[in-house]
Amino acid sequence: MKKLLLFNKALLLCFIFISLFSCKKQAEEASVTGKINAKMDGSTSRVMSGEQVFLVPNVRQESANYKESNHTFVTPTGWIMTGRRHSGDENGSTIYEYADLKAVDSQGQPLGGIITVEDGRWEGYVKESNSNFVAPSDRVVLGREHYGDENKNTRYFTGVVKYNGLPTTNINYVNSITAKESNGTWFRSGVDQVVVGRSHTGDENGNTFYKYATIAFNTTVRPPSRFKVVVRLHPTEPNYPMNPIDFITASRFREHVQGGSDKGFNKNLNQFETTNSHNSEFYNIPVNIINSYVGPFPNSMNLRPRDERAFGLGQVFLEPDDNLIGDVSPNGRVPVFQYTVGSQIQYWMFYGYNFSEILLGAYSISHQGDWENVILNIKDNNIASAVLSQHDSGGALIQKENLIITESEGVQTLYVYSARGSHAMYEKPGDFHIANTDHARDNGYQWVITDNVQDLSTQPWKDYSGAWGEVGENTHTTGPLGPWYK
Repeated sequence: MKKLLLFNKALLLCFIFISLFSCKKQAEEASVTGKINAKMDGSTSRVMSGEQVFLVPNVRQESANYKESNHTFVTPTGWIMTGRRHSGDENGSTIYEYADLKAVDSQGQPLGGIITVEDGRWEGYVKESNSNFVAPSDRVVLGREHYGDENKNTRYFTGVVKYNGLPTTNINYVNSITAKESNGTWFRSGVDQVVVGRSHTGDENGNTFYKYATIAFNTTVRPPSRFKVVVRLHPTEPNYPMNPIDFITASRFREHVQGGSDKGFNKNLNQFETTNSHNSEFYNIPVNIINSYVGPFPNSMNLRPRDERAFGLGQVFLEPDDNLIGDVSPNGRVPVFQYTVGSQIQYWMFYGYNFSEILLGAYSISHQGDWENVILNIKDNNIASAVLSQHDSGGALIQKENLIITESEGVQTLYVYSARGSHAMYEKPGDFHIANTDHARDNGYQWVITDNVQDLSTQPWKDYSGAWGEVGENTHTTGPLGPWYK
């Protein structure tokens, strides 16, 4: 019995020794790991699988003054752009704000890790007086170049932000206030945002707004959807898709007065005024105000001017200063709005301008604003048919055997064609519609509309029942209703 007790005691001591050694070894390994992951500020990596990491501005600095009409600015290596201000005309002063980045978790607490900014490149030129630039969804703005007046070109320098050697993406896009370019307003991103784009119309007295986004790194990967839709744009398409929020930001909100002077909504006074003013208080009207303008009988009447179902009073419309060309590279950046009814999946797309070769008498039927859709009819978890929007016809029902569908790794991909300018949808390339004025072709930009999908029913503008675009001579040339009324 005594020998057995001594043996158990020895066994216990051995177990304690092994445990202490193991804990010490784990502590040493954790210490080494912590040193590897530690940032300069001493914080250590706490990134767990499934946790989202945000890369946000750390220290902000301002650049020197640049003459707007003769300058090139690029941030120092590893820094990104967070703001800009300009005062005066093209000979006036431009200053940039830029920052380095730090990693934080969803609670704003610091994280370890290595942040780099790589693959810097100049993007294509845009005409300054009608420019709408947004960086690709995996890139941020690092610099800008402009020479000459508003009729000359501007281009932007962009880069890829990486976290521990892996690429990040931009989320939560928002627009800044709209302000007159020449008045010296500082456009600065929020505490967790960086500059990813800019829009400007007109000369130095025209309006400017910026697009900001948050840089995110997610350790989880979302499984692909069963269905994928690719819209093949025409190779020479002049008017690209855009975010409807950008259209609202760049527009004045107006009330149509039949036989009189149209009014403009002044956000400072929170009311319509009889004026055609282009001052900044008439732009970027809060979306909740616009969304409150709903027809008195939403199922049967609306507030769109020139519409046969328009209510007699309070007809309203959104009017940008120019025909907005949209985003020439919409993949991952321009959202598409999904609505599901039973076995039917609707995808709604917005364009800033609809160009048509058709003349109605002496008038073109081109118009600002353009909503198009692709509707999938699903049966037994397969695409059975699709409805493609085509002008005012309500769309064409195309059976599966006439659609271009491929399948790979359980994902069905539908390819459809968008006609040049009008954006009417077709199941194949060719010339269609009146006098073959709709031209659909291969070899254009391939927009994967299912890669950036948002729920239509939750959009802050969905109830707005006025026109998305200026008032034309007739219903065909007036901006359309939104998808909630289609």
